[in-house]
Amino acid sequence: MDIDELLLILEKCKAGKLQKIDGNLYVNLKNRINKLEEERRIASEKDILRIEDEIRTLKRIQRKIFEARTGKIVRAAWAEVCGASVSEDLENMTEKEKELFKKLVDVIKEFKEWVSKNTVKDVKEDKDKRNYMLIRIVSDVTEFQGIDGKTYKLRRGDILTLPTLNAKALIKGGVAEEIKMEG
Repeated sequence: MDIDELLLILEKCKAGKLQKIDGNLYVNLKNRINKLEEERRIASEKDILRIEDEIRTLKRIQRKIFEARTGKIVRAAWAEVCGASVSEDLENMTEKEKELFKKLVDVIKEFKEWVSKNTVKDVKEDKDKRNYMLIRIVSDVTEFQGIDGKTYKLRRGDILTLPTLNAKALIKGGVAEEIKMEG
């Protein structure tokens, strides 16, 4: 595998869709770099510069191939979660890339579900907050169960939020007063 071949592969990687590559490309590249690093240790001074230059070039190409392909795999995973067909991209992935793709899909789905659940919960909490009222108790109240299922034992001076229905009943009965919040 020479640098010209790798540059051709890199150009394909930068173009549109994910292109099929040798399943061992990454391993072969790592092996080639490792071999050159070993050669550098025993090379003569005049060969060291050439070898170091080749190592730098190979690492740069390796990084660019990785970045181009990984970006497309991330986009394919996102498309999969959104319901788009990515079968062509999947066919062109190496086995390791397919593993990455599947993990990304799982993580994106999990995150999407988490966001959806929290959004629904937040909306419910906001709605619940509107169904409560902040009040101050002006005289002792016998123990009662609120419409929210909680038992309340209130004393003069207590400040709390109660379900609006219960709070209005206490206010109407003259044992509580509403505290209005400015904002």
